[in-house]
Amino acid sequence: MRSHFNHYLELTKPRIGLLVIITAYLGYYLGLRSIESYMVNFNEWIRLLHLLFGMFLSCSGACVFNQYVESSIDAKMDRTKSRPLPLNKIKPSNAYMFGMFLFLFSTLYLYFFVNPKTAILSCITYIVYVFIYTPLKKYTTLNTLVGAIPGALPPVGGWIAATNSLSSPAWILFGILACWQIPHFLAIAIIYADDYKKGGLMMLPSVYPNSHITSAYIIFFTIALTCVSLGLFAIKYNLTFTIGALCLGLIFIYYSINMINRASVKNAKKVFYYSIAYLPLLIFLIIFTF
Repeated sequence: MRSHFNHYLELTKPRIGLLVIITAYLGYYLGLRSIESYMVNFNEWIRLLHLLFGMFLSCSGACVFNQYVESSIDAKMDRTKSRPLPLNKIKPSNAYMFGMFLFLFSTLYLYFFVNPKTAILSCITYIVYVFIYTPLKKYTTLNTLVGAIPGALPPVGGWIAATNSLSSPAWILFGILACWQIPHFLAIAIIYADDYKKGGLMMLPSVYPNSHITSAYIIFFTIALTCVSLGLFAIKYNLTFTIGALCLGLIFIYYSINMINRASVKNAKKVFYYSIAYLPLLIFLIIFTF
């Protein structure tokens, strides 16, 4: 019974869900600060809990459907062939029903316990991820850019949950998450280029293995990430944040530039590991200084 539960839990990719609730919290926190609220109201905490629960379920449903659609592809790739669906530990029909339940329940939950706008945004995120990004992975290398859209919407959802409106700082948060995802996932694509090729997925390093195109993308978006993150002083200028965000960004750019000199797996791993460190450090810096 426990192993069966673990298989379903694995389908939901809880680590991705954790990232979603952290970034949704960031959007919620900054949204409240933008209207001079400091989370001292009990109802604001309750709404936050509803938001995080609903967003986590929505993300889980999207991850389940993604694996349902790509189960035959996952079976060909070393890094994914041990997932529950390729190993037939869960029936595809059960995974489909599980994903559908999570999608419908999370949408209704956010609609009634947070607000309709957040529910609609969550629904849009789900649709773009499952029905646009996932199929595109087989047809175009631009899939990484498209996939960054749903991955960057959780903080926007948090902002809307806090303010019931959409303003420019929310789109700055969107820009930060969107720009961060490109070097992060392209680094993964370099590390597992052969695997993606076996799966028939159109990733830049697999399609253009001896080109500087992937490295150029990584450098461009790390520079863009640094510039966009500095735009947060539109909410409130803070010298500590500006210096901290600039330093974090310059280190990221340094690792990215090394990719032009040598687009090796070793350098890609440096970009990947730093991207993992960069995002929580930036989030902590934002919360600490704002």
